[in-house]
Amino acid sequence: MQPKEEYSDWSKIPVMLQHRFFELANEEAKRTKIRLSENAKKLEWLRSFIHFKPLPESDDWKDWRIACVDGSDSPVASERVGARFGTCAAGYMIFEGDRFTGEEEYFSGELCHDQVGDSDVTKKMLDLLTAKLERETALLCLKEKNVDIVLIDGSFFGFRARCSEIRDETTGLKEFPLASDMIDYVRDRSIELLESKKAFGIIKRITTAAIDGWIAHKHNGDEENCMNRNDRDVLASLMPEKHWFAYEWLLGSPEAFNYFGRFRTTLKHYPGRSMDVILRECELRLAHDIDSNLNWPVEDIVKASRHFVRCSKDVMPFCLEAHREVDVTSLLGYFQANYNPATGLPFPIDLTDQNVALPRGFTKEFVEEIEAQLIKDPELDKYDLLNHFMRLNPQKEEG
Repeated sequence: MQPKEEYSDWSKIPVMLQHRFFELANEEAKRTKIRLSENAKKLEWLRSFIHFKPLPESDDWKDWRIACVDGSDSPVASERVGARFGTCAAGYMIFEGDRFTGEEEYFSGELCHDQVGDSDVTKKMLDLLTAKLERETALLCLKEKNVDIVLIDGSFFGFRARCSEIRDETTGLKEFPLASDMIDYVRDRSIELLESKKAFGIIKRITTAAIDGWIAHKHNGDEENCMNRNDRDVLASLMPEKHWFAYEWLLGSPEAFNYFGRFRTTLKHYPGRSMDVILRECELRLAHDIDSNLNWPVEDIVKASRHFVRCSKDVMPFCLEAHREVDVTSLLGYFQANYNPATGLPFPIDLTDQNVALPRGFTKEFVEEIEAQLIKDPELDKYDLLNHFMRLNPQKEEG
């Protein structure tokens, strides 16, 4: 049997369009070269202020029971004429040292909204439902599985953004009639995990630009030396392998990244003000943001400190989130001994992620299963049923 010939996506578009994109790629390459050259000079200046420490060697982790928890939601919602569907999942795997014990469990969830509703609201509620499953799974491991630590994929309060926009929306879930009920539930479980001082967040995607905020503050509001890059990107250009970094070494306190991360945005609203006044305004804005999104005092939320860990020069550093009172040094030895060379992350996190991740076309097949079960029901009109489950855009295949 002849192997199926693979064609690049580039070759699938018209030849004239291919040439147009070749021209655009050439122009963008020139602009990128200029940006990288300018950033190289800025990085050299920054290098004298940012300090890193070698990852400590430790075998303490060999006696630990470690639970890795992850969650996943639909990469693509299933849009039908009569409804919008989304699915999510969460699970855990438990390791003793670097050995998988065989203990694992997985949980599922689904969300169905009217098609006339806002798709962004559905997506945000599905994100919250996934976070709910993750928090419940992590607490299950802490309370019933006798683990020493829990590694969670993501930030403790990463679900916070845009919660204020949906607080008054109905969810379609019996357990949480209003979105505010689910937000408060996930918030409380997240605080419980953080306060346990046994749970740690492994954050892969970082948008925080606290280092650029610090640079603007240090230059009295002049943003010329800012790099317009997120902190993970900046640190990847500076951090040696087998080293780590904590925000407080540069910014002065564990929670300061929350303030400097919004410094440049706030700066634009207060021209001519002193840097300390603007930094104070950043603190007030953070408190307002947390109050409006989580309906909770800022003091409990900023107890989460952040560090960056780089196990190999061939991969980007990842961000570690922990309670500010926890000494993370013994955990760093675990990361260095158990990282995946392909991602730089702890390999148990990658294994759990692989098991939990829902395939792109899964929700489509889930909806087809619902339809298949209903089509056998003699009480339902088959024509109406067909219309209800018809794809919203018949020109495009889902998944």
